[in-house]
Parts: sequence; structure tokens; C-alpha cells
Amino acid sequence: MDEEMDMSSDLSFTAPSDVECSSCTGRKRKAEKTCLQCLASYCEDHLDLHNVLHTNAKRHKMVAATGRLEERVCPEHDKLMEVFCRTDQQCICHLCITNKHRAHDVVSIDSEVAEVKLKLAKIQREITDRIKSRESEMQALKQAIEDFQTSARQAVEENEKSFTELIDAIELRQSTVKKLILDQEEAAVKNAKELLERLPSEITDLKKRDLELQRQEQLSQAENGVYFLQGILSTPALPLSSSSPVLFVHPYSSFQLATEAILDLIKQMNQVCNMHFTNISKNVQTADILKSPGLKMREVLLQNASELTLNPDTAHFSLRLSKENREVTAVNQAQDYKSHPDRFVCRAQILCDQHLQGTPQYWEVEFKVSNWVCIAVSYKGIYRKQKQGGLFGRNNCSWGLRCYYTSYEFWHDNKCISVKHNKRCTRIGVYLDHGIGVLEFYNVSDDMSLIYKAQTNFTEPVYAGFGLGGKGSHIMLCDLQKEKAMSK
Repeated sequence: MDEEMDMSSDLSFTAPSDVECSSCTGRKRKAEKTCLQCLASYCEDHLDLHNVLHTNAKRHKMVAATGRLEERVCPEHDKLMEVFCRTDQQCICHLCITNKHRAHDVVSIDSEVAEVKLKLAKIQREITDRIKSRESEMQALKQAIEDFQTSARQAVEENEKSFTELIDAIELRQSTVKKLILDQEEAAVKNAKELLERLPSEITDLKKRDLELQRQEQLSQAENGVYFLQGILSTPALPLSSSSPVLFVHPYSSFQLATEAILDLIKQMNQVCNMHFTNISKNVQTADILKSPGLKMREVLLQNASELTLNPDTAHFSLRLSKENREVTAVNQAQDYKSHPDRFVCRAQILCDQHLQGTPQYWEVEFKVSNWVCIAVSYKGIYRKQKQGGLFGRNNCSWGLRCYYTSYEFWHDNKCISVKHNKRCTRIGVYLDHGIGVLEFYNVSDDMSLIYKAQTNFTEPVYAGFGLGGKGSHIMLCDLQKEKAMSK
């Protein structure tokens, strides 16, 4: 029984990690509370005495027993630091406000702690977004490398097969073209893989930063606001730099252009080989995984700009065309069009004159929505005389992006995919690589954000087409050649 009492008594005395009672003499007892007015810590007995001696003790701010009280005390005035000077970025007492910090921007410690915690939370969200973005880019880059290497192998195989038909005449050119492709593959893959190797390290650094911020966040939960703020002030600047380059995977990372140029060369006589070889070399070098750092996405796409015109013989009777056949508007009054086998009779749709296949193509359209507009590509054989299956995207021979005022849908084979794109746009760029089955829609702006990418298999030439829903809906084909000339 006596041993139990001794053990119970020992529990009230301090261990090495405990806060000592400021009023105990001799062997110190463990403090239960700290008074921020008295700047002292008290055991249970002396806490009762403190409350008796100070009739206004209820006004004294009591916190859980804490050591390192000197960090809370102003070294100049020996007063509790309860204010934060934003001008000088330091904790101060109320007397400091009347002296060195007169007319400075000051707030309470609690207010500053709350403000810093909000900033920390924002930075953590940014880091989390950066991590997700980089991980997504890393996966895209891996896939691009794999596709690029596959395309390179296919290009080499096609070149070898084609050039064997004219071995005597172009044997030297065959080996040169092969070397160009392989060198380009090696250089592009090496460049991409070097960047790929750096990404895990960057992601790791970001995760370390995130862990450090989590540690600071945990410190902010303690009641010792001064200690938390001083810890924050001693760390490097909070804002996260964004010096890391943003990854843009090349929009047409294949050797399709080179292969087609080579097939064209085979049809020519031996005496014109030299004239075509320069074009082959140039097209091989256009294949890449990453676009050039100094080249903006739209500049890359504009290299494939196509001149399109609307075909009036396909226009529905509710569609009014401009004289140049570059603009179309949905109206209530039926237009005086002659009957034509290519005309859409049941749907307010129209096709362009030009059939698209082979080399990559790019065009842009400006539009105004009443109910919706649809920006599409279609085979020539789409239904034109019946409602069922005649809308762009509601059959297996057309692909269409339906644009509403604030949302988008992609349609093909009567299947709808809701597209998540936060930015509202009035100008859309369409990139088509018929050979590899790529169809992309871009929000035309400084950053050229991708709205949707479709990967398919085109089996015949396609035509650009447009559907207009509601009176007043409007489509205009942009003159990209004119814009390119004006920008020079």
C-alpha cells in the first residue's frame, strides 16, 4: 500500500520531458497549466493558489503547460508577444507598436496564424495538382515514346520494302533515308527519355516539399502560434516556383509524311530522285516526340493549315451561305436551292468541298451558338435524305464535336461522350491525321488547350462538315493563310 502511494506521489513530479511548476521549491512538480499573463507554469496545487491570489484569474489566458516561454516574451520589453508585424515579419508585444513598429501593418498572432495556414493549404493544393499533372505527363510521354518507336519501325520497314523495287537506281538513297529516320528516332527518343528520367526526381522533390508543408501544418495545430510562425519564417520562401517546363507531346509523332514522300518518289524516274530527296529529308525531320521549346502549339498546327470551302450543293434549305462559301447561318426562311443528290434534306447540315486524307490537315472555325453547333468530319456516304442516322456522329461514318453554350459532347456511331472542358470558346481548331486515325479539337487561344482527342481508323477520305441547331447559330471557316501572312 505504501509502495502504491509512493508511486502515485512520484507521478506528480517532473520527468525530463515534463514542464516544471514555476512556484515549486525543492523537487519540482509537473506543471498542468501555463499562464500567459504571469508567464509562469503551475502544478495542480499552485494553480489553485494562483486562482485564489488573482481574483481576475478568469481573464488570465491559461494554456496547456508549455516550456520555452522565453520565445513568447519580447526581449526588449519583457512582455508577452501577442502581435505580429507584417511590415517587419516578426512577432512583437503591444509596447513595440508604440515604438519601433509605429504605423506598421500589425495583426494579432491568431490572425496571422490563420492567414499563413490558408497560404499553406493553397500551396499544398498547388503541389498536389503539380504532382498529378507531372504524373499524367509522364504517362503520356511514355506512351508517345512507344508509339514513336513503333512508327519509326513501321516507316523503316515500309521504306525497305519500297526501295527494294528500285535497288539499282536508288540503293544509295535508300540507305541514306534509313539513316535519317533512325538518327531522328535516336535523337528524339534520347531527348524524350532524358526528360522522362528527370520527371521521377522532380515528382519526388515535390512530394518531399509536400511532406515538409504537412509537418508545418501539424505544428500550426499547436497553441504555440509564435513557435509556428518563427518556424515558418526560418524556412525558405513559401511560394512554389514554376520554373519546370510544361511538357507538350508533339501532335503528330509519326513518320507518315516521310513514308508517303518515299512512295511518291518511287513513282518517279531515276533522274528526278535528287529533286525529291530534299523533301524526303525534311519530312523525316518533322517527326518528333516533343515539340520544339520555342515553338507554340498553334504554330505547329498551322504548318498543316488547309483551305476549306463550304459546298452549297450539300447545304440544307434552312442554311444561308455567304458569297464566298466560307460562312453559314441557320435561318427560319427556306433558301432557294435547287434539288441536288448531295443535299441534306432532313438535317441542318453541310459538308465542305475538299476530301481529306494523306498528310495531316488543320483548320479553324469561329462559331456562335443558338442551341448548338456540331463540328464534324464525315465519309461521303452519310445519310442525307432521312432523319434516322443522318446527324453527324449518330452513325459509324461520321465523328462530331457538339458544342453547346458551356458544354461539349463527342459523338460517333451513335455513342455520346461528355467532354470536360472548363473554358468556354468561340473558335475551335481541328487537327486531322487521316493516316494514323487521329482527330483532335482545340480551344484556339494562347495555350491551345485540347478539348477532345479521338483515336480511330479511317477507311476512306473524309469531309469537314457542320451541323447547326437553332435559328442564329453560325459557323465561319477561318482564312488561316491570310492570318499567317499578316503575322509575318
